Amino acid sequence: MDTKDHEYLDAFEQRVSKALVESCTADGLLEGQMLEVEELDEKWRTSAPEYMAAAVPQIADYPSAAVAWACYMGMGAAVLWDKSWGEYKDVEDWYTLIASPRGFDCMDEYVTECLLGCKLGGEEAAKIEAAVRRAAHAALSMIRKEQIEPQSAMAFHVFARTTKEFFRLGVSIALRRLGYHYVKVRLNGTAPES
Repeated sequence: MDTKDHEYLDAFEQRVSKALVESCTADGLLEGQMLEVEELDEKWRTSAPEYMAAAVPQIADYPSAAVAWACYMGMGAAVLWDKSWGEYKDVEDWYTLIASPRGFDCMDEYVTECLLGCKLGGEEAAKIEAAVRRAAHAALSMIRKEQIEPQSAMAFHVFARTTKEFFRLGVSIALRRLGYHYVKVRLNGTAPES
């Protein structure tokens, strides 16, 4: 892949990230930005091959799930990171850790019910599901507008960048639910007075 391709993919990824933040902020799941956790970004890097192996075969029949389940994986990862990083930090493949209890097809339900603690069919679960579904449809629309040749190397890279952003989105949604947020600090390192 040449420099021009990398620049295109970087720009596309930034557009997807911006669209996801705007969508989920409008739905009340974010506050205008994603939250960064370097350890979890690294876990996506080491787990992405396993996720992609499970998701790519789903693209033809279930494109929204193929993209959106990365968000659920991110939510699950954030909960485990918050709950017991020491217990899970040495696990390389977080996809298998999060998907194995119920498999790829039901990973969303497992994360929602068992990791987020939301009753399936309940108001909070429905809110999250609807927001993730809207975000997935928006991202898929963005991908289609690119008019990339299906099943090409570039199509794979665009899908991979999109799922990466969905993972980051899931991390951000879960962390916000757990009470994490960015706080402006003064240059001397103290928090501003309210």
